[in-house]
Amino acid sequence: MKSFSEIFIYSDQPVTCPNCGSRSEIILELSQINYQTQIHKCKNTKCVHEFEMQYDEEFDNGALL
Repeated sequence: MKSFSEIFIYSDQPVTCPNCGSRSEIILELSQINYQTQIHKCKNTKCVHEFEMQYDEEFDNGALL
């Protein structure tokens, strides 16, 4: 199993790769009671970076600003 050292927050905007900025695709989606986690893979064939995204309702609603 792959280990992810960084977790990124996503909202209603399209997810882009943190390495190159290209769009990504969801390769695994996990939902639990308190949070949703997605594993994304960059669509750029020269990058193909895999990274973890989590949804944060408070961030999306502006509660953390």
